[in-house]
Amino acid sequence: MSKLPIILMALAAAATAAAAGGDAPSGKALYDQKCAICHGKDGVAKPQAKGSRNFNDPAYQSATSAEAIAKVTAEGKGKMPAYRSTLKPAEIDVIAAHIKTLAP
Repeated sequence: MSKLPIILMALAAAATAAAAGGDAPSGKALYDQKCAICHGKDGVAKPQAKGSRNFNDPAYQSATSAEAIAKVTAEGKGKMPAYRSTLKPAEIDVIAAHIKTLAP
């Protein structure tokens, strides 16, 4: 079996990471830093985020794409500020990807 496909996949992953900032924090780290204060580490909205959806709700998860989450993160909604001026697009994308992992 040729190792070429594995090597090519590893190179593609490395190129993607480099394009995203190389050693940029993971989606979980950014979520914990920027989002958990209102949305909870487990995705359950805290009182100050009243009216927000619980990210760990299966209905929310099945009805919401990572792209839609990234859009709200970038543009803000209600009391939530827009993060497009303080986070890079790749950082917003990894936060959205992490949110998609919060389903039970």
